[in-house]
Amino acid sequence: MDFAAESGTVRVYTMNDVIDPITTKPGVVRARDAASLILLRGEGRDLELLAGRRPLTVRFMPGVYVFPGGAVDPEDSRPWQTEAETSAFPPRLLRCARAALRETWEESGVLFGRPGPIEQGLRSSSPAAEAYADAGIIAGFDRLRYVGRAITPVRVFRRFNTRFFLGDGADAIGEPGATDELEDVRWHPIGREPLEPLRDVSQFMLAQAIALRGGGAPPPPLFYTVAGKRRIGVCREGI
Repeated sequence: MDFAAESGTVRVYTMNDVIDPITTKPGVVRARDAASLILLRGEGRDLELLAGRRPLTVRFMPGVYVFPGGAVDPEDSRPWQTEAETSAFPPRLLRCARAALRETWEESGVLFGRPGPIEQGLRSSSPAAEAYADAGIIAGFDRLRYVGRAITPVRVFRRFNTRFFLGDGADAIGEPGATDELEDVRWHPIGREPLEPLRDVSQFMLAQAIALRGGGAPPPPLFYTVAGKRRIGVCREGI
């Protein structure tokens, strides 16, 4: 099954990894909530994506390019002193949005938001929230757009129930850099050349994000697997 997105030129993305035989096991693993931030800037051939490559030393998706993101932690349930205008998201999506911004800071050093006054009376246990406060940046929850949700196949050894968010690179603050979690972290020129290797779910969500950014408003998709085959449904929580 192929998907296409417009970014000045048309790119076609192909499903390519229904099951990874190296990282599977017979049992069923419960999916953990996770979140990811797709940051895009520029148009057409100048379109760029903030992404990094997972080290070859890790067990889960080694050597693959990914958007910043990761599992939702308990601290993501607590409000930040730097957040405003969070009413657009229900509680579960708000927790995921915090996780997406936290992971983006942890994995790339990039903040997402705008300068503004910080509520000094409220403190957070999140080092990411403290980084926003120290920089005088209001976290841009009100500038995030919900792209969709993807669930890792049942028989993969590590499963995630991931929500993807879209942000404009104009609201990204700080120069990206490599960390212990991601290598080659930078603005990749995807308008001129494809980013490879990129897993099928990332290809699909990137295509959705590009369409959403370009003015299209498709219903948030649910990307999942049934009997070893990819399926695309509608993610009701995003409507």
